Amino acid sequence: MPALTFSKWSSGGNTTLFLHDAGASPQEQAAWARAVLDPEVLGAEQAGSVTLAGRSLRMAGGEFCVNASRAFGALLALCAAPNGGQWRGEIRVSGWEGPVALTVSGAEPRWDVSARLELPATTRPESHAGGIVVHLPGISHLLLPLEYDAAPPDLLSRARSTLSAAGLLGEAAAGVIWWQPTPEGARMVPVVHVRDAGTLMTEQACGSGALALALALAENGGLEQCRLHQPSGSVLEVRLGQTTTDGRITAEISGPVTLLARGRVWLDASHGAY
Repeated sequence: MPALTFSKWSSGGNTTLFLHDAGASPQEQAAWARAVLDPEVLGAEQAGSVTLAGRSLRMAGGEFCVNASRAFGALLALCAAPNGGQWRGEIRVSGWEGPVALTVSGAEPRWDVSARLELPATTRPESHAGGIVVHLPGISHLLLPLEYDAAPPDLLSRARSTLSAAGLLGEAAAGVIWWQPTPEGARMVPVVHVRDAGTLMTEQACGSGALALALALAENGGLEQCRLHQPSGSVLEVRLGQTTTDGRITAEISGPVTLLARGRVWLDASHGAY
């Protein structure tokens, strides 16, 4: 019966569970993640396994996640400087080609964390079936106009059928980002499907979705800073920089991260809660 150390985080409302130094196969990690995501166990929108000494994060389905990366930065900062301060470093994250650079400031239980990425030169928004598709390493997003003041009650079924029609359900991870402009910045409603974890979640914040939306907005207005309002009420800021000599765009995604809980969770032989 595995007894796993865990921590639970909120990245602007995007709740994330980390299983610490689990040392299991990807299939085992995915099974454990499905178990702990159950609301009757720990409950969250997503899960991943972290190796603290190696500064590596593997999401449950091997996907890439900006908000989980930012939460991992807060965890590393907590370990390095328990009394708070600033921490900088790089991590390795599933689905992403190179290191993710993080800047963390604050103290337990709340930090501000920025993730700096270099996007492949091929990362460009593409028109698709009344929306825009952005293929990021480790996750793709379909951006669609939001026609409601509030999310419709059938959001999950709409997201599944939309992703299926767009041919995105087979990817490691894919999201639908419904969005609308507001005077204070764009508002977004994300739903994310993770294939190997078997999850389809309405998320309270989505960092990679915010990045995808910022890239799409930049196509018309030039490279700039975007403030993207999340369902949680939080704001994620995205800064897009100039391209590098090999055509890569630099991106920085910033926002709050809060530690919610730490402890141990016991799973039975079938990876359900004990």
